[in-house]
Amino acid sequence: MYRRVFSGIIDQGKTASFLAAMRESNRYQSERGIRARTTVWSSMTGRANAVQIASDFNTLDDLEQFTELAALDASFSSFRRAVRAQMQFTSTEVTILRLAYHSAGMITSEEVTAPRKYLRMVTGDVQAGRHREFVMSISQALEYQKQHGIEATTSVWTAVTGGTSGVAVLAEFDSLDQLEKYDGLSVQDAEFGRLRKTARETMVFTTSQTQLMRNLRQA
Repeated sequence: MYRRVFSGIIDQGKTASFLAAMRESNRYQSERGIRARTTVWSSMTGRANAVQIASDFNTLDDLEQFTELAALDASFSSFRRAVRAQMQFTSTEVTILRLAYHSAGMITSEEVTAPRKYLRMVTGDVQAGRHREFVMSISQALEYQKQHGIEATTSVWTAVTGGTSGVAVLAEFDSLDQLEKYDGLSVQDAEFGRLRKTARETMVFTTSQTQLMRNLRQA
């Protein structure tokens, strides 16, 4: 699975028109046979009105079809311009990620990867030669938190564009209570702290960043 992430900032007072433009753009691409589930995440920390438009494609071919439609179809381009018109253009950025790990294991349906309501995202870079060690340490920490009653969907994505050592660890929750329970376990449980420290030791610490986001819409 591949994810195209379009990041930017919505102009003040334009959230409703931004979401309406997103619906029209997604409708147009779906009618032309390009299957992608798109979720808009709104930042709860950091800069106000910051959003991430995350579009998931089952295969690289699906992503390439989207890219080709964007380049060659004038009508689709106009829909996408309508989306960008609601945003501060200088702040936009596009990244492509590949799914490296999912807490559900073997993904057999879209329902398994359906977005939840809240997202805790840690981004950074993995040290050279330590990708496998990083993923294994993350999986052990996730198994521990699951045993302690924390309901979360977690996935690890690796960068396809930009620095190829880049990773994003996404933990999705259905409620703020579950997110707070996760934070509490991180602070109070020494074994969970040790497992998370093991994962962090495989990363370039100075590049890591944590963001909290909420789900604005899904298509």
